[in-house]
Amino acid sequence: KPCNYPVIKHGWLRYSHRGYFPARVNQQFVYFCDQHFVPPTQHYWNYLTCTAEGWSPEEPCLRQCIFNYLENGRTPRREEKYLQGKTVRVDCYDGYSLENNQNTMTCTE
Repeated sequence: KPCNYPVIKHGWLRYSHRGYFPARVNQQFVYFCDQHFVPPTQHYWNYLTCTAEGWSPEEPCLRQCIFNYLENGRTPRREEKYLQGKTVRVDCYDGYSLENNQNTMTCTE
């Protein structure tokens, strides 16, 4: 089953590929992600592949978070990047806590 032109949330298909649709199974296209989003490979660009089930990866662009400052607490590793869905443990100073006494922060879309 061919794949129609993909809608990439938080990203775009390389402009020169626009005339190749519908795409045949196993056909690949270069795509890029918007600022603060990356492909699952965490590179600047990746390939979007037409499969019998549809486009792969299903979620081509994931949010990338950097938790580099936490007021009244210790931050995770400085400048470390976390992908969408990743949860990080947080240590607050005595007398401080996150909302609802949570001790984790999660990178969300």
